[in-house]
Amino acid sequence: MPQRSLLTSTLLLAMIAAATAALVGPIAARAGGPGAEAEADLNCAAPQPGRYVVIGQGLAKGEPVARILQETWNPDGSLQGVRLERRGSRYAESAYSGSYRPISECRVAINRSYGSATSPSQAVLDQAGRPRFSLGTLPDVLLVSRWFQQPDSRCDAALLDGAVVSMQSGYSRKGSSWQPNAVVQHEQWQQGKVNGIAVASYGPSIIETLYKGSITVSPDCLATVKEVDALGTRYNYRAVVRSDGGGYVYLQTDPDDLTLGALERLKEN
Repeated sequence: MPQRSLLTSTLLLAMIAAATAALVGPIAARAGGPGAEAEADLNCAAPQPGRYVVIGQGLAKGEPVARILQETWNPDGSLQGVRLERRGSRYAESAYSGSYRPISECRVAINRSYGSATSPSQAVLDQAGRPRFSLGTLPDVLLVSRWFQQPDSRCDAALLDGAVVSMQSGYSRKGSSWQPNAVVQHEQWQQGKVNGIAVASYGPSIIETLYKGSITVSPDCLATVKEVDALGTRYNYRAVVRSDGGGYVYLQTDPDDLTLGALERLKEN
């Protein structure tokens, strides 16, 4: 498969626009600015406990970062989860804990503790009280995230059987700098094995290649993906399978490629 590498600039900007538009509206309303009269029309349920998968991407202290969380919100406002993260060429995986609390209609504050570090963010909710997009709020971090519901059920490779499409983006390291790229793919999965075709953009270059691979899925939905393209280049990923059968999200662990992607399982007609 071509070198995979952060969500595309287009996707990242779209996610930022969606999240910040929802965040700025309530702030402007409380300040009495344009849209103040619309605040009373917001009508979201309280933040909903449950399990979620979160994919996020951006910059931390000027360095590219991408992350996947599988996180459980408890009724008492506490949370716990596991974090898969790339920061530059480094990959880390760890458990964490934290809390969430409503701060206005349709908005919630989240604090996560990663060892001695605390990571605050704010999420916007849908009408049912489920988080949909979030932003990191540390001054030296730009991180925008998308959320998926994750039913509290076991996962296996059979959840992926059939046709899927995916989009990924990020950076490949070239010397001392990171160069952006993006890839779209169509894949056929069966019993944990995959065959696919990828089309990648590297600036002015468009590359197409075939590839194959496999996935190992734990009951907790964490997974490992290994693939090899037609030229013999190998790629390694950590992933979280969506327990609702919707696909999976993945993060590349090869040091010179920082990639975040989302795979969508196609429903049969």
